[in-house]
Amino acid sequence: MLDNAPVAQVLQALAENQNVNLMIAPGVDGALSLNLINVPWKQAFQLVLNTAELSQQREGNVIQILPKARLQERQTLAMELRKREALNQPLLYQVFAPHYANVEELSAALKAGGSNLLSAQGNITTDKRTNRLIVRDNKAVLKQIADWVTEMDLPIGQVEIAAHIVTINQDKLRELGVKWSAAELTDEGKFHQPTGVSAGLSVGTATAKVGFNIARIDGRLLELELSALEQQQQLEIIASPRLMAAHQQPASIKQGTEIPYQVSSGDSGATAIEFKEAVLGMEVTPTIQAHGNIRLKLRISQNMPGRSIQQANGEVLAIDKQEIETVVAVKDGETLALGGIFQQQSKDSSDSVPLLGSIPLVGNLFRHDAKNHQRRELVVFITPRLIPVQ
Repeated sequence: MLDNAPVAQVLQALAENQNVNLMIAPGVDGALSLNLINVPWKQAFQLVLNTAELSQQREGNVIQILPKARLQERQTLAMELRKREALNQPLLYQVFAPHYANVEELSAALKAGGSNLLSAQGNITTDKRTNRLIVRDNKAVLKQIADWVTEMDLPIGQVEIAAHIVTINQDKLRELGVKWSAAELTDEGKFHQPTGVSAGLSVGTATAKVGFNIARIDGRLLELELSALEQQQQLEIIASPRLMAAHQQPASIKQGTEIPYQVSSGDSGATAIEFKEAVLGMEVTPTIQAHGNIRLKLRISQNMPGRSIQQANGEVLAIDKQEIETVVAVKDGETLALGGIFQQQSKDSSDSVPLLGSIPLVGNLFRHDAKNHQRRELVVFITPRLIPVQ
């Protein structure tokens, strides 16, 4: 227990207790009282420093104690000295040619001040044509920027996404090994819910939510199996797009047409032409995760010209909308099947006895006409593959 003891003596006593080399600078004054029981030495030492508004600075095996204000003055003087030295240093040019990073993004990061690398005299220019970064600064700063550019110039992972968009009946789906489930567990053990699946009839009308199905299959022979079923007229391959997308960068593909619509603009009665897309499209944003996992943000749409709708100013062509939007996690090379949108297809057929079926009036007796209705599902098979970094 100490009562109104000089701060310097308290610090010296604590230092002697631990055989610590201590130097107390001029200006350390004041007194304090303390009663500490079962308190670690470091904690007690720091409590005294905080109470007396003191700072410690270690030089080798010696602890120097000085007022906080004096330490701040020292640091300010040292910073000013470094600035003066930097101003006196000759300015040099260095050209950086990153292999992967965009020089405009690197330049923006350096100029933003977050990296705190450039000196007051330094400046940066970029050559977008050759993807080069030209920096003018002193030798020490150029060395720091060179190390920083090396750390930032890393290749971005890429993913090749192969897709097959088909319409198929459910019996043939089972032959392909597709077993639907409405939701799946994520890596965190939570159920993954799709962002949305919609199907609508015309532009401007609300879309109706439909069920969403998801399945994982062995897709090693998928292309051969789909081609065989198409030859047997058991399915229709609408499209087989392939995309190359970088990590966390969106990529998209569209095929179709734009339909013009006449719309009124304001109370003047003037009209203008607007275009609505009737396209088959796929947009994907991959995120490459650890252990060969890939997180895909998908939006697949099949919007086709539909039936004509009679309106006051004439006929308007509807757009049949079929869209799937979801976020899923798959492994490298794994095939994912997405479904849940159904189409009703009708097909007329006619069987007749040769020659007799074409006789007027009585030919109907030797001919059989039929209309077949078939319910098919729109299914999208997605297979992402990681591209090795060169």
